[in-house]
Amino acid sequence: MSETMTNADNFWLCMDDPVNLMVITSVMEFEEPLDYNRIYATIDTRLACFPRFKKKVEKPMTGMGAAKWVTDKHFDLRSHLHRIALPSPGDKQELMEVISALKTKSLDYNKPLWDIHLIENYGKGCALFFRIHHCIADGIALIHVLLSTADTDPNAPWPVSKTEPSRRPSDFAPFFVLNSMVSNAKDLISTGRKLGKNIVKELEQFVTKPSHILDWGRLSAAISSDAAKVLSKYTVMPADPRTAFKGSLGVQKRVTWTDPIPLDNIKKVGKAISTTTLNDVLVATVTGAMRRYLKTRNTPVNELDLHVAVPVNVRKPGTEFELGNKFSLVFLRLPVYLEDPVLRLKEVKRRMDELKVSPDPYINFGLLSTIGALPTKLAQKTAQIFGNKASGVLTNVPGPRDPLYFAGKRISNFMFWVPRSGMIGLGISILSYNGNVTIGIASDEKLMPDPENLLEGVEKEFNELIDLVHSGKIYDEPLVINDRYQELKTLRKKLKREEKRDKENVSPAGASDAQEQCRAYTKSGKQCSKTAVEGSLYCHIHEGYEAQDVLVNDVAQIMKELAE
Repeated sequence: MSETMTNADNFWLCMDDPVNLMVITSVMEFEEPLDYNRIYATIDTRLACFPRFKKKVEKPMTGMGAAKWVTDKHFDLRSHLHRIALPSPGDKQELMEVISALKTKSLDYNKPLWDIHLIENYGKGCALFFRIHHCIADGIALIHVLLSTADTDPNAPWPVSKTEPSRRPSDFAPFFVLNSMVSNAKDLISTGRKLGKNIVKELEQFVTKPSHILDWGRLSAAISSDAAKVLSKYTVMPADPRTAFKGSLGVQKRVTWTDPIPLDNIKKVGKAISTTTLNDVLVATVTGAMRRYLKTRNTPVNELDLHVAVPVNVRKPGTEFELGNKFSLVFLRLPVYLEDPVLRLKEVKRRMDELKVSPDPYINFGLLSTIGALPTKLAQKTAQIFGNKASGVLTNVPGPRDPLYFAGKRISNFMFWVPRSGMIGLGISILSYNGNVTIGIASDEKLMPDPENLLEGVEKEFNELIDLVHSGKIYDEPLVINDRYQELKTLRKKLKREEKRDKENVSPAGASDAQEQCRAYTKSGKQCSKTAVEGSLYCHIHEGYEAQDVLVNDVAQIMKELAE
């Protein structure tokens, strides 16, 4: 029996590329060896019991339409569970080398798209390395599923076969708690018609489900205006410059991760600046590390804003174990140009707060789903138009607060890495577990062969913040939050527009200086009698039309690029 992929899942299947595999990877570290037979029993009863882990992908022969999930009649767990050992001395550096090499190996499309490596001779213990294709599920679901294979009791008995997957309650939470959502289906359809029938179909289905609307509450009131603004914003947003984080990619990848960082140390910084969260502190620290790293590569940073794509969970609470891709992406601007660490922290918070109340995630979710319905080549090119605007992917997942035990042994640390698409070479993953935080870096070796230097910058940035807190210098003088660089760019653009308008409006002596009539039309078909707002073609009532006009032009530009 086969099952057609959702457009969202098919999107990530289409994004697979020889130099950028769409595979989510994760590692569990142990200070003691694991028993192979018990690992086998655990995976068999707690992971392979999810039906999708026994299904392979069947792509349409025509290249048109979504792929299908087809049960693998020859499924054998031994084809997915491998056993290898680190060469001497078996330290963390050797483990990073092995994981980096495994990340470049394509999964076998003749089998379900996942595998697990038991890596022995890692110190006195071992490691488990997971590779799971993104089309199976997103990171939120996969981390829940992987950790559901573990126990909270170190003396738990061997796993017993179950007919249904375990759905143990979890204390996970999404990276962003979103306070707004897209609604008003009629306006959505009105705007969507200008974008194409596929977007209308996907967004209408997502937004108009009564159960989903009731569960999420807090709805935005103007979908057509919101959709126009969000899509227009992303289409006209300039692409990030090529740096060590972005450019033409190679096959080989590099991974590294920090030792666990106590959460209490991060909380000290958050308490010193009471309005900031743990996420704010971590993202600001990473931003400072990116600045430090680029300076070592002689990259000018004093006027540099870089975007990172941030996954946002759009699942209904309690559905984290449902496999599939139910997340969206938003672009977060990182103020790399800011040198002062406290000023940078507060600016990061301001920008993140803006994203938390925006409709971007829900509109982008519909866009990703629609792209997933396109033929593979067209989907890849369309995704690159948006994806190439960013320099990295940054994801933060809160994990279990207490230690977990896999196959009877305590998980000492847990880390994961997300794939990137297009020209994005940098991936940053943040995961909390058992009172600690681990930060992982995945990089393209051709662009950034030394990701450990970026991690060293993370440590230096964080230590600088801690020193400021301990010394009390963090309170020395008030800091004014103001994005002067962006403000200056906006001012320059405004002055250029005004100068251009002044030249165009030079009229012969005696000509009338009266403002132009609004170009909108009423329902009766008559032109609006009101005067247009200065600098606009519409009056204050019809200003929303301006955004829609821009959107139409933006979409036309996208289609022009696709046709080239």
